[in-house]
Amino acid sequence: MGSVTGAKPAKEVLPVLCVDLDGTLIRGNVLWECALVLIKTHPITLLLLPFWLLSGRASFKRRLAARIDLNPARLPYRQQVLDLLQREKAAGRRIALATAADRKIAETISSYLGLFDEVHASDGKVNLKGAHKAAFLSQHFAPTGFEYVGDSAADVEVWRNARAAYVVGTQGRAEQAAAVTALKGTILEPSASLSTSVRIWVNALRGHHWAKNLLLFLPLALSHNLTLEPLARTFLGFALFGCCASGLYILNDLLDLHSDREHPWKKERPFATGDISIPEGLAASLVLLSAALGLGFLLDVQFGFALLGYATLTMLYSLYLKKIALLDVFVLSSFYSFRILAGALISATPLSQWFLAFSLFFFLSLAMAKRYSELLHASGLVGAGNSGRGYHTGDRELLLSLGVGSSFSAVVIFSLYVQSQDVRLLYCSPEFLLLLCPIVLYWLSRTWLLAHRGELKEDPVTLAIRDPVSYGVALASVLVIAASMIHINW
Repeated sequence: MGSVTGAKPAKEVLPVLCVDLDGTLIRGNVLWECALVLIKTHPITLLLLPFWLLSGRASFKRRLAARIDLNPARLPYRQQVLDLLQREKAAGRRIALATAADRKIAETISSYLGLFDEVHASDGKVNLKGAHKAAFLSQHFAPTGFEYVGDSAADVEVWRNARAAYVVGTQGRAEQAAAVTALKGTILEPSASLSTSVRIWVNALRGHHWAKNLLLFLPLALSHNLTLEPLARTFLGFALFGCCASGLYILNDLLDLHSDREHPWKKERPFATGDISIPEGLAASLVLLSAALGLGFLLDVQFGFALLGYATLTMLYSLYLKKIALLDVFVLSSFYSFRILAGALISATPLSQWFLAFSLFFFLSLAMAKRYSELLHASGLVGAGNSGRGYHTGDRELLLSLGVGSSFSAVVIFSLYVQSQDVRLLYCSPEFLLLLCPIVLYWLSRTWLLAHRGELKEDPVTLAIRDPVSYGVALASVLVIAASMIHINW
Protein backbone atom coordinates (compact mmCIF):
# COMPACT_ATOMS: atom_id res chain seq x y z
CA MET A 1 0.00 0.00 0.00
CA GLY A 2 1.21 3.44 -0.83
CA SER A 3 1.48 6.04 1.87
CA VAL A 4 -1.15 8.67 2.04
CA THR A 5 0.08 12.23 2.66
CA GLY A 6 -2.41 14.20 4.72
CA ALA A 7 -3.32 17.77 3.63
CA LYS A 8 -1.88 20.60 5.71
CA PRO A 9 -4.45 22.29 7.90
CA ALA A 10 -5.54 25.67 6.61
CA LYS A 11 -3.95 28.63 8.36
CA GLU A 12 -6.39 30.29 10.73
CA VAL A 13 -7.59 33.64 9.45
CA LEU A 14 -7.64 36.18 12.27
CA PRO A 15 -10.61 38.52 12.53
CA VAL A 16 -9.91 42.03 11.33
CA LEU A 17 -9.20 44.52 14.10
CA CYS A 18 -11.44 47.58 13.59
CA VAL A 19 -10.58 50.78 15.43
CA ASP A 20 -12.76 53.77 16.22
CA LEU A 21 -11.29 57.27 15.89
CA ASP A 22 -13.08 59.75 18.18
CA GLY A 23 -12.34 59.12 21.84
CA THR A 24 -10.47 55.92 21.00
CA LEU A 25 -7.54 56.52 18.67
CA ILE A 26 -7.48 60.18 19.73
CA ARG A 27 -8.54 61.93 22.90
CA GLY A 28 -11.42 64.10 21.81
CA ASN A 29 -13.55 64.43 18.70
CA VAL A 30 -12.18 65.18 15.25
CA LEU A 31 -15.38 67.04 14.30
CA TRP A 32 -14.67 69.64 17.00
CA GLU A 33 -11.02 69.75 15.92
CA CYS A 34 -12.20 70.61 12.41
CA ALA A 35 -14.60 73.22 13.74
CA LEU A 36 -11.74 74.99 15.53
CA VAL A 37 -9.69 75.07 12.34
CA LEU A 38 -12.69 76.56 10.53
CA ILE A 39 -13.18 79.23 13.22
CA LYS A 40 -9.52 80.21 12.99
CA THR A 41 -9.17 80.18 9.20
CA HIS A 42 -12.67 81.06 7.92
CA PRO A 43 -14.65 82.50 10.88
CA ILE A 44 -17.34 84.01 8.65
CA THR A 45 -18.24 80.48 7.50
CA LEU A 46 -19.65 79.80 10.98
CA LEU A 47 -22.84 81.48 9.81
CA LEU A 48 -23.37 78.59 7.37
CA LEU A 49 -23.11 75.80 9.96
CA PRO A 50 -26.83 75.74 10.96
CA PHE A 51 -27.81 75.43 7.29
CA TRP A 52 -25.31 72.61 6.75
CA LEU A 53 -26.83 70.70 9.67
CA LEU A 54 -30.24 70.73 7.98
CA SER A 55 -28.97 68.24 5.40
CA GLY A 56 -27.87 65.69 8.00
CA ARG A 57 -24.76 64.91 10.05
CA ALA A 58 -22.94 63.04 7.29
CA SER A 59 -23.41 65.90 4.83
CA PHE A 60 -22.43 68.39 7.53
CA LYS A 61 -19.15 66.56 8.12
CA ARG A 62 -18.46 66.36 4.39
CA ARG A 63 -18.92 70.12 3.90
CA LEU A 64 -16.83 70.94 6.94
CA ALA A 65 -14.00 68.63 5.88
CA ALA A 66 -13.99 70.15 2.39
CA ARG A 67 -13.29 73.63 3.76
CA ILE A 68 -10.45 72.95 6.19
CA ASP A 69 -6.99 71.43 6.11
CA LEU A 70 -6.48 69.40 9.29
CA ASN A 71 -2.90 68.50 10.15
CA PRO A 72 -3.01 64.88 11.43
CA ALA A 73 0.32 65.31 13.24
CA ARG A 74 -1.34 67.75 15.65
CA LEU A 75 -4.06 65.43 16.95
CA PRO A 76 -3.94 64.06 20.54
CA TYR A 77 -3.35 60.36 19.84
CA ARG A 78 -3.61 57.78 22.62
CA GLN A 79 -0.20 56.18 22.84
CA GLN A 80 -1.57 52.98 24.40
CA VAL A 81 -3.92 52.46 21.44
CA LEU A 82 -1.08 53.11 18.99
CA ASP A 83 1.05 50.56 20.85
CA LEU A 84 -1.77 47.99 20.59
CA LEU A 85 -2.14 48.57 16.84
CA GLN A 86 1.62 48.32 16.25
CA ARG A 87 1.77 44.98 18.13
CA GLU A 88 -1.16 43.55 16.18
CA LYS A 89 0.28 44.85 12.90
CA ALA A 90 3.61 43.19 13.66
CA ALA A 91 1.76 39.93 14.36
CA GLY A 92 0.26 39.99 10.85
CA ARG A 93 -3.17 41.22 11.88
CA ARG A 94 -5.26 43.15 9.36
CA ILE A 95 -6.34 46.51 10.80
CA ALA A 96 -9.14 48.83 9.68
CA LEU A 97 -10.04 52.36 10.73
CA ALA A 98 -13.83 52.50 11.20
CA THR A 99 -15.06 55.96 12.11
CA ALA A 100 -18.01 58.30 11.88
CA ALA A 101 -15.64 61.08 10.76
CA ASP A 102 -15.67 62.10 7.11
CA ARG A 103 -13.65 59.92 4.74
CA LYS A 104 -11.32 62.78 3.77
CA ILE A 105 -10.24 63.26 7.40
CA ALA A 106 -10.04 59.51 8.07
CA GLU A 107 -7.84 58.84 5.05
CA THR A 108 -5.55 61.74 5.96
CA ILE A 109 -5.05 60.26 9.44
CA SER A 110 -4.57 56.76 8.01
CA SER A 111 -1.88 57.96 5.60
CA TYR A 112 -0.08 59.78 8.41
CA LEU A 113 -0.02 56.83 10.82
CA GLY A 114 0.63 54.09 8.25
CA LEU A 115 -1.05 51.43 10.42
CA PHE A 116 -4.32 50.72 8.61
CA ASP A 117 -4.99 48.33 5.75
CA GLU A 118 -8.35 49.88 4.97
CA VAL A 119 -10.50 52.85 5.97
CA HIS A 120 -14.27 53.00 6.45
CA ALA A 121 -15.87 56.36 7.26
CA SER A 122 -18.89 58.58 6.68
CA ASP A 123 -19.35 59.36 2.99
CA GLY A 124 -21.56 62.43 3.04
CA LYS A 125 -24.73 60.34 2.92
CA VAL A 126 -24.42 57.74 5.70
CA ASN A 127 -23.10 58.67 9.14
CA LEU A 128 -21.07 55.57 10.03
CA LYS A 129 -21.93 55.44 13.71
CA GLY A 130 -23.79 53.12 16.08
CA ALA A 131 -26.23 50.80 14.31
CA HIS A 132 -25.05 51.91 10.83
CA LYS A 133 -21.46 51.05 11.71
CA ALA A 134 -22.48 47.72 13.27
CA ALA A 135 -24.46 46.67 10.18
CA PHE A 136 -21.72 47.74 7.77
CA LEU A 137 -18.87 45.99 9.61
CA SER A 138 -20.91 42.80 10.07
CA GLN A 139 -21.61 42.59 6.34
CA HIS A 140 -18.20 43.75 5.12
CA PHE A 141 -16.22 41.41 7.37
CA ALA A 142 -18.65 38.47 7.27
CA PRO A 143 -16.00 35.96 6.00
CA THR A 144 -13.51 36.65 8.83
CA GLY A 145 -15.45 38.45 11.49
CA PHE A 146 -14.03 41.46 13.30
CA GLU A 147 -12.95 42.67 16.69
CA TYR A 148 -13.61 46.25 17.66
CA VAL A 149 -11.75 48.90 19.66
CA GLY A 150 -14.15 51.58 20.90
CA ASP A 151 -15.03 53.87 23.77
CA SER A 152 -18.57 55.25 23.67
CA ALA A 153 -22.15 54.17 24.29
CA ALA A 154 -22.69 54.24 20.51
CA ASP A 155 -20.10 51.45 20.23
CA VAL A 156 -22.12 48.98 22.32
CA GLU A 157 -24.15 47.98 19.26
CA VAL A 158 -20.92 47.46 17.31
CA TRP A 159 -19.47 45.29 20.09
CA ARG A 160 -22.66 43.22 20.01
CA ASN A 161 -21.83 42.21 16.43
CA ALA A 162 -18.09 41.79 17.03
CA ARG A 163 -16.23 38.62 18.01
CA ALA A 164 -14.43 40.48 20.80
CA ALA A 165 -14.08 43.95 22.25
CA TYR A 166 -11.26 46.23 23.27
CA VAL A 167 -12.51 49.06 25.48
CA VAL A 168 -10.95 52.48 25.90
CA GLY A 169 -12.37 54.54 28.74
CA THR A 170 -14.13 53.68 31.99
CA GLN A 171 -14.76 50.49 33.91
CA GLY A 172 -18.49 50.98 33.36
CA ARG A 173 -18.00 50.97 29.59
CA ALA A 174 -15.91 47.80 29.85
CA GLU A 175 -18.78 46.11 31.72
CA GLN A 176 -21.22 47.14 28.97
CA ALA A 177 -18.95 45.60 26.34
CA ALA A 178 -18.47 42.40 28.38
CA ALA A 179 -22.27 42.01 28.57
CA VAL A 180 -22.62 41.73 24.78
CA THR A 181 -19.35 40.07 23.63
CA ALA A 182 -16.01 38.70 24.78
CA LEU A 183 -13.85 41.36 26.44
CA LYS A 184 -10.35 40.93 25.10
CA GLY A 185 -8.59 44.03 26.42
CA THR A 186 -9.08 47.34 28.22
CA ILE A 187 -7.29 50.67 28.28
CA LEU A 188 -8.93 52.30 31.27
CA GLU A 189 -8.49 55.90 32.34
CA PRO A 190 -8.59 56.48 36.11
CA SER A 191 -11.32 58.84 37.25
CA ALA A 192 -9.87 62.21 38.18
CA SER A 193 -10.26 63.18 41.83
CA LEU A 194 -12.05 66.38 42.77
CA SER A 195 -8.78 68.10 43.63
CA THR A 196 -7.27 67.08 40.29
CA SER A 197 -10.31 68.32 38.36
CA VAL A 198 -10.19 71.65 40.20
CA ARG A 199 -6.48 71.99 39.48
CA ILE A 200 -7.04 71.26 35.78
CA TRP A 201 -9.82 73.86 35.52
CA VAL A 202 -7.85 76.48 37.45
CA ASN A 203 -5.04 75.90 34.97
CA ALA A 204 -7.44 76.24 32.03
CA LEU A 205 -8.90 79.44 33.49
CA ARG A 206 -5.34 80.72 34.04
CA GLY A 207 -6.09 81.35 37.71
CA HIS A 208 -2.56 82.67 38.33
CA HIS A 209 -3.16 85.36 35.69
CA TRP A 210 -5.86 86.87 37.90
CA ALA A 211 -2.96 88.63 39.62
CA LYS A 212 -2.87 90.93 36.58
CA ASN A 213 -6.34 92.15 37.49
CA LEU A 214 -4.91 93.78 40.62
CA LEU A 215 -4.06 96.59 38.21
CA LEU A 216 -7.70 97.65 38.55
CA PHE A 217 -6.85 98.85 42.07
CA LEU A 218 -3.91 100.93 40.86
CA PRO A 219 -5.93 104.14 40.16
CA LEU A 220 -7.31 104.03 43.71
CA ALA A 221 -3.86 103.42 45.17
CA LEU A 222 -2.27 106.24 43.15
CA SER A 223 -4.99 108.68 44.16
CA HIS A 224 -4.90 107.50 47.82
CA ASN A 225 -8.65 106.95 47.64
CA LEU A 226 -9.45 104.03 49.95
CA THR A 227 -13.07 104.82 50.77
CA LEU A 228 -15.56 101.97 50.98
CA GLU A 229 -17.77 102.52 47.91
CA PRO A 230 -15.04 102.79 45.22
CA LEU A 231 -13.18 99.89 46.85
CA ALA A 232 -16.29 97.68 46.77
CA ARG A 233 -17.00 98.60 43.15
CA THR A 234 -13.41 97.86 42.21
CA PHE A 235 -13.56 94.46 43.92
CA LEU A 236 -16.64 93.64 41.81
CA GLY A 237 -14.82 94.91 38.72
CA PHE A 238 -11.84 92.73 39.63
CA ALA A 239 -14.05 89.62 39.69
CA LEU A 240 -15.85 90.49 36.44
CA PHE A 241 -12.63 91.34 34.61
CA GLY A 242 -11.17 88.04 35.85
CA CYS A 243 -14.15 86.09 34.49
CA CYS A 244 -13.94 87.93 31.17
CA ALA A 245 -10.19 87.34 30.87
CA SER A 246 -10.53 83.65 31.80
CA GLY A 247 -13.23 83.14 29.18
CA LEU A 248 -10.98 84.76 26.59
CA TYR A 249 -7.95 82.72 27.70
CA ILE A 250 -9.97 79.53 27.11
CA LEU A 251 -11.05 80.73 23.68
CA ASN A 252 -7.49 81.69 22.79
CA ASP A 253 -6.19 78.28 23.93
CA LEU A 254 -8.79 76.54 21.77
CA LEU A 255 -7.87 78.60 18.72
CA ASP A 256 -4.17 77.86 19.33
CA LEU A 257 -4.86 74.22 20.15
CA HIS A 258 -3.02 72.63 17.24
CA SER A 259 0.12 74.78 17.46
CA ASP A 260 0.18 74.45 21.27
CA ARG A 261 0.51 70.66 20.93
CA GLU A 262 3.92 71.14 19.33
CA HIS A 263 5.09 73.83 21.75
CA PRO A 264 7.69 72.94 24.44
CA TRP A 265 5.51 73.85 27.43
CA LYS A 266 2.10 74.84 26.01
CA LYS A 267 1.54 71.21 25.02
CA GLU A 268 0.83 70.53 28.71
CA ARG A 269 -2.18 72.84 28.79
CA PRO A 270 -5.52 71.09 29.58
CA PHE A 271 -7.03 71.50 26.10
CA ALA A 272 -3.84 70.47 24.30
CA THR A 273 -3.60 67.26 26.35
CA GLY A 274 -7.32 66.52 26.09
CA ASP A 275 -7.92 66.73 29.87
CA ILE A 276 -10.80 69.09 29.06
CA SER A 277 -12.83 68.57 25.91
CA ILE A 278 -13.39 71.23 23.28
CA PRO A 279 -17.20 71.44 23.87
CA GLU A 280 -16.61 71.88 27.62
CA GLY A 281 -14.15 74.68 26.90
CA LEU A 282 -16.50 76.48 24.50
CA ALA A 283 -19.37 76.22 26.97
CA ALA A 284 -17.25 77.54 29.85
CA SER A 285 -15.97 80.42 27.72
CA LEU A 286 -19.50 81.38 26.65
CA VAL A 287 -20.82 81.34 30.24
CA LEU A 288 -17.90 83.38 31.61
CA LEU A 289 -18.00 85.99 28.86
CA SER A 290 -21.78 86.37 28.95
CA ALA A 291 -21.82 86.73 32.74
CA ALA A 292 -18.90 89.17 32.83
CA LEU A 293 -20.18 91.45 30.06
CA GLY A 294 -23.81 91.38 31.21
CA LEU A 295 -23.02 92.14 34.86
CA GLY A 296 -20.35 94.63 33.80
CA PHE A 297 -22.88 96.81 32.00
CA LEU A 298 -25.30 96.52 34.95
CA LEU A 299 -22.57 97.64 37.33
CA ASP A 300 -21.34 100.58 35.25
CA VAL A 301 -21.97 101.37 31.59
CA GLN A 302 -18.50 102.81 31.00
CA PHE A 303 -16.89 99.82 32.70
CA GLY A 304 -19.06 97.54 30.54
CA PHE A 305 -17.80 99.21 27.39
CA ALA A 306 -14.20 98.85 28.66
CA LEU A 307 -14.82 95.12 29.13
CA LEU A 308 -16.42 94.87 25.70
CA GLY A 309 -13.49 96.70 24.13
CA TYR A 310 -11.03 94.41 25.88
CA ALA A 311 -12.94 91.31 24.75
CA THR A 312 -13.23 92.56 21.16
CA LEU A 313 -9.55 93.46 20.91
CA THR A 314 -8.58 90.11 22.45
CA MET A 315 -10.68 88.24 19.88
CA LEU A 316 -9.11 90.23 17.03
CA TYR A 317 -5.72 89.47 18.54
CA SER A 318 -6.45 85.74 18.72
CA LEU A 319 -7.78 85.54 15.16
CA TYR A 320 -5.61 88.01 13.25
CA LEU A 321 -3.41 90.49 15.10
CA LYS A 322 -1.10 87.97 16.78
CA LYS A 323 0.16 87.00 13.31
CA ILE A 324 1.41 90.54 12.58
CA ALA A 325 4.95 91.04 13.84
CA LEU A 326 5.44 93.95 16.30
CA LEU A 327 1.77 94.96 16.16
CA ASP A 328 1.06 91.88 18.28
CA VAL A 329 3.26 93.07 21.17
CA PHE A 330 1.70 96.55 21.11
CA VAL A 331 -1.75 94.97 21.36
CA LEU A 332 -0.55 92.55 24.04
CA SER A 333 0.81 95.42 26.15
CA SER A 334 -2.48 97.31 25.77
CA PHE A 335 -4.29 94.54 27.65
CA TYR A 336 -2.56 95.71 30.84
CA SER A 337 -3.53 99.33 30.15
CA PHE A 338 -7.14 98.19 29.65
CA ARG A 339 -7.12 96.91 33.23
CA ILE A 340 -5.86 100.21 34.58
CA LEU A 341 -8.43 102.12 32.53
CA ALA A 342 -11.24 99.79 33.69
CA GLY A 343 -10.22 100.37 37.31
CA ALA A 344 -10.27 104.12 36.79
CA LEU A 345 -13.73 103.99 35.19
CA ILE A 346 -15.39 101.80 37.78
CA SER A 347 -13.98 103.83 40.69
CA ALA A 348 -14.45 107.21 38.95
CA THR A 349 -10.76 108.03 39.48
CA PRO A 350 -8.91 110.32 37.03
CA LEU A 351 -5.61 109.05 35.62
CA SER A 352 -2.46 111.04 35.05
CA GLN A 353 -1.30 111.18 31.43
CA TRP A 354 2.24 110.78 32.70
CA PHE A 355 1.36 107.50 34.36
CA LEU A 356 -0.48 106.25 31.27
CA ALA A 357 2.65 106.96 29.21
CA PHE A 358 4.81 105.14 31.78
CA SER A 359 2.52 102.10 31.78
CA LEU A 360 2.55 101.98 27.98
CA PHE A 361 6.34 101.61 27.78
CA PHE A 362 6.57 99.42 30.92
CA PHE A 363 4.09 96.84 29.67
CA LEU A 364 5.42 97.05 26.11
CA SER A 365 8.78 95.89 27.47
CA LEU A 366 7.10 92.96 29.27
CA ALA A 367 5.16 91.99 26.13
CA MET A 368 8.36 91.99 24.09
CA ALA A 369 10.10 89.88 26.75
CA LYS A 370 7.29 87.33 26.50
CA ARG A 371 7.52 87.18 22.72
CA TYR A 372 11.34 87.03 22.85
CA SER A 373 11.12 84.05 25.22
CA GLU A 374 8.66 82.25 22.92
CA LEU A 375 10.98 82.75 19.94
CA LEU A 376 13.89 81.42 21.97
CA HIS A 377 12.13 78.30 23.26
CA ALA A 378 10.10 77.45 20.16
CA SER A 379 12.71 78.17 17.51
CA GLY A 380 11.82 74.93 15.71
CA LEU A 381 8.18 75.95 15.34
CA VAL A 382 9.18 79.45 14.27
CA GLY A 383 11.61 78.12 11.67
CA ALA A 384 8.96 75.78 10.28
CA GLY A 385 6.39 78.59 10.16
CA ASN A 386 4.06 76.77 12.58
CA SER A 387 4.27 79.11 15.56
CA GLY A 388 1.18 81.12 14.64
CA ARG A 389 3.23 84.32 14.89
CA GLY A 390 4.72 86.62 12.26
CA TYR A 391 8.33 86.37 13.38
CA HIS A 392 11.50 84.74 12.11
CA THR A 393 14.14 83.22 14.37
CA GLY A 394 16.54 86.07 13.63
CA ASP A 395 14.07 88.64 14.98
CA ARG A 396 15.00 87.82 18.57
CA GLU A 397 17.84 90.34 18.73
CA LEU A 398 15.60 93.12 17.42
CA LEU A 399 12.97 92.35 20.08
CA LEU A 400 15.71 92.35 22.69
CA SER A 401 16.86 95.83 21.63
CA LEU A 402 13.33 97.23 21.41
CA GLY A 403 12.29 95.70 24.74
CA VAL A 404 15.29 96.97 26.68
CA GLY A 405 14.82 100.38 25.08
CA SER A 406 11.19 100.41 26.23
CA SER A 407 12.37 99.62 29.78
CA PHE A 408 14.61 102.68 29.89
CA SER A 409 11.92 104.84 28.28
CA ALA A 410 9.46 103.81 30.98
CA VAL A 411 11.90 104.73 33.75
CA VAL A 412 12.71 108.10 32.18
CA ILE A 413 8.98 108.92 31.92
CA PHE A 414 8.48 107.82 35.53
CA SER A 415 11.28 110.13 36.69
CA LEU A 416 9.43 113.02 35.03
CA TYR A 417 6.09 111.84 36.40
CA VAL A 418 7.23 111.93 40.03
CA GLN A 419 8.18 115.60 39.58
CA SER A 420 4.76 116.59 38.25
CA GLN A 421 2.35 118.75 40.21
CA ASP A 422 -0.14 115.86 40.56
CA VAL A 423 2.40 113.79 42.52
CA ARG A 424 3.46 116.72 44.73
CA LEU A 425 -0.13 117.15 45.85
CA LEU A 426 -0.29 113.55 47.06
CA TYR A 427 3.11 113.00 48.71
CA CYS A 428 4.81 114.97 51.46
CA SER A 429 8.32 114.05 50.29
CA PRO A 430 8.01 113.16 46.59
CA GLU A 431 11.80 113.23 46.19
CA PHE A 432 11.94 109.73 47.66
CA LEU A 433 9.88 108.43 44.73
CA LEU A 434 12.90 108.90 42.49
CA LEU A 435 14.38 105.88 44.27
CA LEU A 436 11.74 103.81 42.49
CA CYS A 437 13.55 104.47 39.20
CA PRO A 438 16.56 102.21 39.90
CA ILE A 439 14.27 99.65 41.58
CA VAL A 440 11.96 99.43 38.54
CA LEU A 441 14.90 99.45 36.14
CA TYR A 442 16.59 96.64 38.08
CA TRP A 443 13.46 94.46 37.91
CA LEU A 444 12.96 95.08 34.19
CA SER A 445 16.66 94.48 33.45
CA ARG A 446 16.63 91.25 35.45
CA THR A 447 13.52 90.09 33.56
CA TRP A 448 15.36 90.62 30.28
CA LEU A 449 18.45 88.86 31.64
CA LEU A 450 16.34 85.81 32.51
CA ALA A 451 14.69 85.94 29.08
CA HIS A 452 18.10 86.11 27.39
CA ARG A 453 19.28 83.10 29.42
CA GLY A 454 16.17 81.12 28.45
CA GLU A 455 14.88 81.09 32.05
CA LEU A 456 11.73 83.10 31.35
CA LYS A 457 8.72 81.01 30.37
CA GLU A 458 5.40 82.39 29.17
CA ASP A 459 4.58 85.62 30.97
CA PRO A 460 6.87 87.87 33.10
CA VAL A 461 3.93 88.47 35.45
CA THR A 462 3.72 84.72 36.02
CA LEU A 463 7.42 84.73 36.85
CA ALA A 464 6.91 87.58 39.33
CA ILE A 465 4.24 85.62 41.21
CA ARG A 466 6.70 82.78 41.88
CA ASP A 467 9.92 84.80 42.11
CA PRO A 468 11.32 85.69 45.60
CA VAL A 469 13.41 88.50 44.10
CA SER A 470 10.25 90.11 42.71
CA TYR A 471 8.72 90.09 46.19
CA GLY A 472 11.87 91.75 47.51
CA VAL A 473 11.56 94.42 44.82
CA ALA A 474 7.90 94.93 45.74
CA LEU A 475 8.80 95.32 49.44
CA ALA A 476 11.52 97.86 48.62
CA SER A 477 9.00 99.80 46.50
CA VAL A 478 6.48 99.85 49.35
CA LEU A 479 9.11 101.19 51.77
CA VAL A 480 10.06 103.95 49.32
CA ILE A 481 6.41 104.95 48.84
CA ALA A 482 5.87 104.95 52.62
CA ALA A 483 8.90 107.20 53.09
CA SER A 484 7.59 109.61 50.45
CA MET A 485 4.38 110.02 52.41
CA ILE A 486 6.21 111.25 55.53
CA HIS A 487 7.05 114.93 55.80
CA ILE A 488 10.78 115.39 56.39
CA ASN A 489 12.44 118.72 57.06
CA TRP A 490 15.76 118.74 55.23
